Parts: sequence; structure tokens; C-alpha cells
Amino acid sequence: MSTTVDEQRRYWDDFYKGDRSANVPRDPSAFATWVADQLQPEQLIVECGFGNARDSFWFAHHGHAVRGFDFANSAVAAAQGAAEAEPSMDARFQVLDLSDAAAVASAAADLSGLAGPAAVYGRFLIHSLEDEGRHNLIELAKSLAGEIYVEFRTGKDAGQKHLFGDDHYRTYLDPETVVSEIAERGGTVTVLEQGHGMAVYKSEDPHVARIVASWAD
Repeated sequence: MSTTVDEQRRYWDDFYKGDRSANVPRDPSAFATWVADQLQPEQLIVECGFGNARDSFWFAHHGHAVRGFDFANSAVAAAQGAAEAEPSMDARFQVLDLSDAAAVASAAADLSGLAGPAAVYGRFLIHSLEDEGRHNLIELAKSLAGEIYVEFRTGKDAGQKHLFGDDHYRTYLDPETVVSEIAERGGTVTVLEQGHGMAVYKSEDPHVARIVASWAD
């Protein structure tokens, strides 16, 4: 594991067990409610980088089985503890390093035994990943032969004011780069939207992109 990965893991672990994470909203994100209209009833949701798990729990409370993966041990411990307090809800959470291709392949093998095509979901995730992690996320969606839904900050958001600061390991992405990476792995992009007004938080209105792609037959 590289020093960079170690630093990122420590950062996110400290963030989700510290006071700063208390400022993260608990209501479902606008992206989650937008995605929900496109899902099949009871479709499996695989959320990567779930943070405080607000979207995961919202999906689970609306009848979806949820499998969540996050880099931060503290985030996983909190989410899994909350899930165990609601045994009627089908939600499970575990640690996964998306930069570790072998670990991602192992997670994919475990998920493949679950029923139906999965929806891989990542809100404000891929702009915090290095190239390898982003590619492994796309490979995960491909292996499950379902869909991928991602929302991320674009290059037009660089240099803007960010309420959670500028130490969140953000890599501002060109949406066309992500589209090309999905196409290279056999996926078909069905939705590409970008602009302001989609991820407003208090005084912050970042420029984001939303991409939906499918590997379904």
C-alpha cells in the first residue's frame, strides 16, 4: 500500500470519527432521490464510499437490499452498528479499498451470488479517487452486469469555495474522461448531465456531473 493511500485512509477515518462529520447531512441526497426513480423495485444497491450512509439507509428503507463499501473503518463501524439495530432492513457494510484490484474482485465475486442485476452507486466518490480506484469501480459494475450511477465534481468546480475545505482529496474530472473509461470497459452511457443546481449544500452550489451507464444485455 502506498503512502498516499495510507494518508487518505487516515484522513477519512479521522473525518468520520471526528466532529467534522457531524456537519454532513443525514437526509438523503438529491442524487439518491434522482437515482431512485430509475431503479427496479427491490434492486440491489452497491454503494461505494457511503460516508455516513445516509443514502444507503434511505435506499434500504425503501425496499432495496444494500451492500455498502467504504475506505474508512470508522464509517463502516458506524453504519454496520446502525444496520444491526434495524434487523428487518437488508443492509450490510464492510471495508473496501478501491485501489486494491484483488479486493474489488473478491467483493464482486461475493456480490454475484445475490439475486438480480446490481446498481453500483457512488455519490461524490470518484473525484476523491486516483485513476486506479476509479477504474476498479467501473470494473466492479461491469462484473455485476448491472448499472453504475455516479455524481462527481467537474473541472469547472476547481477553485471554488468548498464548505468542507480543500483537503478532501478531490481530483476534478472531465466527464468525457469517465465516459471514455466506461466505454473502454464495454459499458453504454445512457445519461450524462452536468451543471449547477444538482448538489446544492447551504451556500455551496458545485458544478457536478451525473453519469448513468449499463452493462445489461
